Amino acid sequence: MKKVVIPCSGIGKAFGAVAREATYLLTDSDHSNEYVTICLPLLMTDDVESKQRVTESNVYTVDGCPKRCASILVRHAGGKPVMEIMTPKVLAANKEHKPETVLNIGDGGQLLATDIVNLILNHGDDK
Repeated sequence: MKKVVIPCSGIGKAFGAVAREATYLLTDSDHSNEYVTICLPLLMTDDVESKQRVTESNVYTVDGCPKRCASILVRHAGGKPVMEIMTPKVLAANKEHKPETVLNIGDGGQLLATDIVNLILNHGDDK
């Protein structure tokens, strides 16, 4: 079964945009045969198929702020993330990879998204 990466919705926030970009890099790339994503609102509405996916798969959450919406909603749906990534904490380790704006995360934001992808790819994730 494919691994599931769920970013926060973070609409209107640069760190949310970076979280989504990291997810797209995994699900729309050379790794698309291994990773999928689920629309976060489906977990809020208790969608049966989405709940099943997060309870039966290795799930990675990428949150953009301390509210940790993605991680909390995965748990609400009965899942247990194998890795919870907080975008600002990744930035703290890579200060030069700062995103510019929500509309254009820029080169720094792209590098931060790549940092997140590398954390996921290098994680030992057996459930």
